[in-house]
Amino acid sequence: MEVIKSSGDRSPFSIEKVRQSMLRTGAKPALVEAVVKRVEAQVYDGISTRKLYEIVRDELRKDSVCYSCKYNIREGIRKMGPAGFKFEKYVASILNAYNYQAYVPVDDLEGSCVNHEVDVIAEKDNRRMFIEAKFRNDFRGIVKLKDTMATWSRFLDLVDGSAVGKCLHFDEVWLVTNARFSDRSRQYGTCKGLRLIGWDFPKDKPFSKMVDHLALYPVTVIHNLTQKELEGFAEIGMMLCREVAEISPDELSMRIEISFERAAELIELCEEIVASAK
Repeated sequence: MEVIKSSGDRSPFSIEKVRQSMLRTGAKPALVEAVVKRVEAQVYDGISTRKLYEIVRDELRKDSVCYSCKYNIREGIRKMGPAGFKFEKYVASILNAYNYQAYVPVDDLEGSCVNHEVDVIAEKDNRRMFIEAKFRNDFRGIVKLKDTMATWSRFLDLVDGSAVGKCLHFDEVWLVTNARFSDRSRQYGTCKGLRLIGWDFPKDKPFSKMVDHLALYPVTVIHNLTQKELEGFAEIGMMLCREVAEISPDELSMRIEISFERAAELIELCEEIVASAK
């Protein structure tokens, strides 16, 4: 039995990959096995990876809304842009949770030759990082060599600019993405000393693990948020489930103009999502 990828390529169906994708959410093995059996009964030769993902997510939701939301992380990140959230702000929020002082600068920075829009600036241990945040609407997308080279070139121009007092000094350059790096992109970045953080790179601490470890899930992982609720969260700048979990139903109800009961429901779910990572 084969599955069809978004590229059109076919690959053997692996129930073990399905099993591991659910276990990574923290779901208990017994729950996972129950879902695996239901998924196996619905899979057919030539199923698309998108359809397979939807089946797994929906079957998982029947047993646990919490773990279904966590399983939905990639789709949740993809939905951030249309919902009014900026990926660079999400990256800054993640770094702040890891004790960096990170922010999205309002103004461009002046390099030696030209001005540059900087996605994120972060500081820690007396070092300042210039961070490029590369969002891919299709998480199967690739950050290619040209992207890594462009980031390195911009960094060098800012370093030269800081040397003559035009902008802040940067000690490091990072490239962070919700997608993957091509082999040549990784090779170039490693050679130049860029810190590359992708969905599955580096193996010890990729983007996905940084999110999972501290439960830094965006509110867009919640399946049944209405457009009005999404717009409300975006308007008040509340991006993370853990932020929702820390306020009262009264406050949430007032701030995004929803009923007390709905606010309590969302807070309870977010509390469960955050607690599942501990």
